[in-house]
Amino acid sequence: MRVVGYSQVEAAGKSTVQLNFKNLGQLLDLDDPSPYPHKELTEVAEDAISSHLGDFPIKREVELVVSLPSGALNLEIQENLAETIRQHFNFRASEIALELVRKKSNVKFGLKAIAVMVAIMIPIGLAIKLLPDLHLFSSAVQLIIAGTITIIAWVVIGDTFKAYVIGYRDVERKMKVYEKAARMNIRIEQA
Repeated sequence: MRVVGYSQVEAAGKSTVQLNFKNLGQLLDLDDPSPYPHKELTEVAEDAISSHLGDFPIKREVELVVSLPSGALNLEIQENLAETIRQHFNFRASEIALELVRKKSNVKFGLKAIAVMVAIMIPIGLAIKLLPDLHLFSSAVQLIIAGTITIIAWVVIGDTFKAYVIGYRDVERKMKVYEKAARMNIRIEQA
């Protein structure tokens, strides 16, 4: 069962996404005391809008049609709802931009950790290679030390790769979808 009704129309290189909300409370957080257009959208509405916009290429022009039951819209809501949606996505896009900055700093930290790991591994590797000649450690101890260092190195490299390649791209795509939602044409209709 879909929580928010959805339909899509393609015409002349332009797409229209229509979302049918059951009531105003499904679209807006009615407990938010902020005046229009500063009210927040519900998670259901934000997810519905962003997921359907995310299905299109970022540069493709998409119009959003928000449909609410007749009687759910008074004049104030009718006049401010489109701007409320845009401001919500603009604010969320700025939050995601901050998250990207944090992810970039995590990547920088991870790259530094890899550099430190390599700087530590080279002397330890040389020591392990040269120590058998001195007969200070048994080969089992040398194998345990080398294995531990290898595992730690791969964990650091894997986490950095995952944060940069997977996490960074997903967050960047989400930010672009939210920026698109903040500047798109929005039409409000009564069902």
